[in-house]
Parts: sequence; structure tokens; C-alpha cells
Amino acid sequence: MELKHLTTFLSVARHLNFTRAAQELGYVQSSVTAHIKALEADLEVPLFERLGRRVALTDSGRELCGYAQVLVGYAEQTREAVQGASDDPGKIRGTLRIAAPESLCAYRLPPVLRALQDTFPQLRVAFGPAGRPQLLASLAEGTLDVGFLLEESVENPMVHAEFMMREPMRLVARPEHRLAARERVRTVDLGAETLLLIEEGCAQRTVMDRELRRFQLRPPTMEFVSVEALKRCASAGLGVAMLPAASVADEVRRGELAELRWDKEPVLEVFFVRHKDRSPTRVLQELSAIAREHWAPVEADGEAARAAPTTDNAADVRAWPRPTDEILTTRPRPFLMALGRCRGAI
Repeated sequence: MELKHLTTFLSVARHLNFTRAAQELGYVQSSVTAHIKALEADLEVPLFERLGRRVALTDSGRELCGYAQVLVGYAEQTREAVQGASDDPGKIRGTLRIAAPESLCAYRLPPVLRALQDTFPQLRVAFGPAGRPQLLASLAEGTLDVGFLLEESVENPMVHAEFMMREPMRLVARPEHRLAARERVRTVDLGAETLLLIEEGCAQRTVMDRELRRFQLRPPTMEFVSVEALKRCASAGLGVAMLPAASVADEVRRGELAELRWDKEPVLEVFFVRHKDRSPTRVLQELSAIAREHWAPVEADGEAARAAPTTDNAADVRAWPRPTDEILTTRPRPFLMALGRCRGAI
């Protein structure tokens, strides 16, 4: 088996389309077909079958997905480690696979990745959103190099987690909402409101669910998988939402959303996570350093804001309860690629 054949196989398995795989890899379609046929000949099994005009993975193809991802991943890590010994970061090539929750992908990571691109112009980055379970599973499988998590804590024996910054949560609603004019909003005031919640498995959902249980509240809810959809529904007046401060800053500034004066200060933390056995290569070390540099002003601003509350109810603000028994268990251009996995292999 040749690595380039496995790389081609993974691209076809991701798209289930030979033409799209050829476009992604920069090959003509006949080369993609030849790579797959050569791999099938080596393994002596068919990897794809045609169902009318569609392409589907065979059982053997689905079995190969996980192994191919690991093998290609190890090859890329080896290349990165060898090239990382060079003094010139402009010569470092390979692929770095990064994942993070949607809010970090959209509002915190773009300037960090731009700075990484400036440092390693030949590096190829596969970058995309992932929730906690998928991200941790991908790290364990070796199909992801590094991730960023927005959590209360990260306790996983297979993961090395490095604290990066604190991300305050904000309770927001349409500016005309009845709670927007309140000098103080208590959790019990949410009992009669429709709450707009992100899907289960996200830390912000965990802290809100726990707060509602503390007061035995069961308000009507709407659940979303997208932060953007949740924000739009909040600004349209469908209900109250709790979201990371960075994700609502623009809407609050434009007057599309209003921050409610909640007597809680929920804060999550951003962690830089990698597999505990994944060596901290030069690229990973630089990515960590760049993120710290970009997010240090955010931390300083957040500390200043907490040290000097702007409302008259500062004395009423209670510390957010920490969980006690709920442990969370280049190609040079384009620099960024959508992060994908083999369909049918999950």
C-alpha cells in the first residue's frame, strides 16, 4: 500500500465522489480512479461500489477508513517532526488537523490561524467545528492533531489539556424584552421565559441545565445545533439565550441583542488539547504560543471588568457554582480546508 493511495482513498470516502476528490487533491479523475484500483488490488477487496449514480463504501472500505486515517496521520506527524528540525519555519510542510466548538471557530480562532499561516506559509491546515464527544474521540483515534475546547474542566486520561483563557457567558434577549429593563435578573425570573438552548453535550448547555435544576425550573425551551441560528432567533424575540460573550458582542454593539443583568457570572474556560502521547512539535508549540498572545488582552479585559462591575448590583453577584460531582468526563494555498471524516465510518 502506498500512502498517496490511502490519501486518495480517504478523500473519495469523505466526498463519496471521485470528481470532488480529484478537485480536492489536484489530480485528474483518471489518477484518482487508478489510485483506488491499485489499492483494491493490493488489498484484494473492493472498497467502493456503485449504486446507480452514487458511490458507497463497502464493508471493507468502512473498515479501512479508521486504519487509513491513523496511517496517514502518523506519516504526516513524521514529516512534520523531521521538517520541524529545520531552522526555517517557511520550509515546514504537512497537514495540521484542528477542531473546536463553533463559537471558537467563528469568533476566537480566525486571527490565531492567520498568524499561524504567516509563521508557516507552507503548512496545510484542516480546520472545522466539533463538539466535545467528537473532538475527544478524534484525538483518541489519532484522526485529529489538536483541538480547542470550551469547558468548565477537562478530565480525560488520554488528553493533555492546557488552559488558555476564560470565556464569560452572557444572558441575552431582544432589546425590547421585558427583562432587558430590569436592574437585576434572577434565575427564578427565567421560569416563565422561553429559553433558547444549544444542543446537549456543550458546556454552556450543561451549566444552564444545572442552574435550572437548582431552582427546580422547567421553562419552555427551544434547542439549536447552531450558534448563529440561536442568536438570530433571540434577536427576533423568540426567547432568552446564554452564549459566549465573544459570539454576541457584535449584536449587542449594533443593538440587535441586549445583555440581561443576571445576578450570575458563568464563566467557561478555553483549553488547548492534544493526545497525551502526541509530541508537542514545533508547530503545536507555536500554535499554543500564538493563541496565548492573541487572547491575553481578552483575559486582561475580562479581569478588569470583573474587578470593576458597572451595575449598582455588584454586591448581589454570586460566584458561579462549580460542579462537584459532574466531572466532564498546504498545499500552500488554500491554507484552510474543511475538516471531514469518512462517511459511514462514524
